[in-house]
Amino acid sequence: MKNNPEKLIEAYGEVQILITPSGHEVTIRMQNGNDDDILSNSVGVTDGTASNKFIAGIVVHTDITENGKFNLNDAKDLKLCDKYFILVASRIFSLGQNLHFTFTWGGGVEAEYDEDLGLFLWDYWNDEKPFPEPGDPEYYKYRIKPHPFGKDSTRTIKTRSGKEIRYKFMNGHGEKYLMDLAPELQSVNAELFGRGIEQKVGEQWVAIQNFTNFTPLDMVDIRTDVEIHDPPVDLITEIPHPRTKEIIPYQIVASTDFFFPRGI
Repeated sequence: MKNNPEKLIEAYGEVQILITPSGHEVTIRMQNGNDDDILSNSVGVTDGTASNKFIAGIVVHTDITENGKFNLNDAKDLKLCDKYFILVASRIFSLGQNLHFTFTWGGGVEAEYDEDLGLFLWDYWNDEKPFPEPGDPEYYKYRIKPHPFGKDSTRTIKTRSGKEIRYKFMNGHGEKYLMDLAPELQSVNAELFGRGIEQKVGEQWVAIQNFTNFTPLDMVDIRTDVEIHDPPVDLITEIPHPRTKEIIPYQIVASTDFFFPRGI
């Protein structure tokens, strides 16, 4: 269904049209007070569902679905690059581009930091402006990259032994699967099971339950492909210790000030 910004503004107030790293168009509304209940729900934060529910609430139109509507399952289906792009874009749209936060180091040393959230995003509208690579003045190593396979949700590969394999690019379903996994079940293969990995047997795609029939080289082929074509999205800023200058990575979405700034 074609986007009608005028009607959306009439219904929701201020809206913003975005192009995600996968090339989807989504229109988001301004965050409101009711969204705070979703974002601060202790169960939702613990099990990872809060961010998906939040996105389902703020996306008011999209080209992802035929009717333009967007629900919780659609939010869970988003590739993680799209999900976290929307979260950052919404934060900038609703609360501003600067993230001011406090971090307490060992020994009770507290320090304040500022991060420009615009560094994590790119103008995915502009096909003529290439995404900056190392050496480019606009390069930032934690910027969310355009997805190499665009709107595709799955990838099919063939291992060197001839096995045809299909996996989903990591999305909200896989993210929750990994979060819910008991510690004794966490392993290097959990990332593959979280992607709903399948093997083609005859004409049918069959879910892989274990990798007993896969050789070490098969596993190298699969893991290498996932590492290259579906890397994790790290919304990280590097912060220095105020005294020792030790630098550590800090997840910006983990900051309470990301959604609930104490002062702007």
